[in-house]
This record gives sequence, C-alpha cells and structure tokens, in this order.
Amino acid sequence: MKRIVLVRHATAVDVGPKGSDFHRRLKKRGRREALIMADRIAGSLGAPDLIVSSPADRAVETARAFVERMDIPADRVVVREQLYGGLLPEEFLHIVREFDDAHATVMIFGHDPSFSEFAAFLAPGFKELIPKAGVVAIAFDRKSWHALSAGDGNLAAFERPPAPEDQKRIEDDLIDRLAMEIRTAVFAAMRGFEVPENRDVVKAVARASARLARAVRPFAASGAASSPSSSRKAPADRTLKKVAKGPRRAGGGARAKRRVRSRA
Repeated sequence: MKRIVLVRHATAVDVGPKGSDFHRRLKKRGRREALIMADRIAGSLGAPDLIVSSPADRAVETARAFVERMDIPADRVVVREQLYGGLLPEEFLHIVREFDDAHATVMIFGHDPSFSEFAAFLAPGFKELIPKAGVVAIAFDRKSWHALSAGDGNLAAFERPPAPEDQKRIEDDLIDRLAMEIRTAVFAAMRGFEVPENRDVVKAVARASARLARAVRPFAASGAASSPSSSRKAPADRTLKKVAKGPRRAGGGARAKRRVRSRA
C-alpha cells in the first residue's frame, strides 16, 4: 500500500522582493494556516516516511511547519526543483514513480493548478480545487511506486484550512491557554522563594508569560483547541532553510511560458 499526501502551500504575499515569484513568503495568515493544518494532519494521518517540497519560499515555509510539528528528521526531507514548475499530470507521475519503495507515505508540498490536476488524475471522481494550505491524501493498492498509473488512487482525505476568523480564534485560544499554564507554573515556583504576589509582580509575570507563550507557539499542538473540522474523509530541519536563489530553468517554448503563468 502506498499513499501520497499533497499539501498546497499556505497563503503567501502577492509579490516577493524585487518582484520575485520564487521568494514570495507566507503572510501571517499563511503561517497560522500552516501550523493549524500541521497539527490537524499530524493527528489524522500521522507523519510521512518522506517529505518532498518545491524550493519556492512559500512551499518551504509551509513544509517547515509540518516538519517541526511532526519532528521529521533531516534525512527524510528533500527539495525537488521540478515541483516549482507548472507540471503536467504525466510529468508529476514520473517524479512519483521515482520514489524509493521503502517509503509507504510521501508528503509533497507545492503549487496549484498542478496539485489539483494531479489529484484528479490519480483519484477518479476528484474534481475539487485544493485551497491554499489544503491537504489531499490519496491511497494506492500498489507495492511499488513505479507501478502507479492514472486512476489507480482512492481519495483517503481532503482537508481544508479553517476560515480566517476561525484560524485567529484557534490561535488566540491556544496562546491564552499556554500563557495561563506558564503563569501558574511561575507563581508556583516563586512561592519557594517567598516572592510577594503584589500587583507589580503579577503584571510582570503576566507580560512575560504572554511573550513566552507566543515564542513557543510554533512548537505547541493546537489539537485541543475547538476547531470546525472540514474533512471530507471518511526539530527544525536544516534542509528547509530559506532558499537563496531560484532554480535554473530551461528557457523558451509555449510550455515554459505556460508553467511560469500557472504557479500559485
């Protein structure tokens, strides 16, 4: 049994530095989306055997949230420059067929429309557009990646990120709970040193607890937060540091122009 998990990058800025598409970074909303979806997928699908990402900044940042949440080791993370282009389904399948059969589940981070087209190509009946930070899992009754063909897959999960207003509520609730737990622990520790719990001390602890809660948020699971499920289902990695330069691309031709236009 093989399984592909397609993750479209989270919401990014419209234009990167000096008009660059490659270096478009995630917005604050996008970083929040990535964390929430990483928490959700860690609980529902578990950690993959391999993570493969487009080298574009927005895809790498999204992948990093999943890597850190699932504690994926560096030797299970790779970057493939081909995923930055507007791949046709047949070209995407060629990449997948090259995966090592030792990996049962591979999670891939990249761009639309390639991801939505590839999901429809693999899973009969799938006709959706994958939203930003959306996740599609497709299962195959095959022993080898090389044996995969169009229409072989079965849709195992389709997860959409919560609406922006729900994302902020989930994030704020989690940070508040973290800050409260930190405050409780600090006050318990201070009693052993006979620190008075006067107004100034309480205010100082509250401010410090809030700052610390925000600092450790990326490492905390938000699964306990109440969030509407949108399922249609039945350690920081050095490999994913910011890419300094875009990939070299073959020039010319209608297909090359089409790919430049189609990345999203």
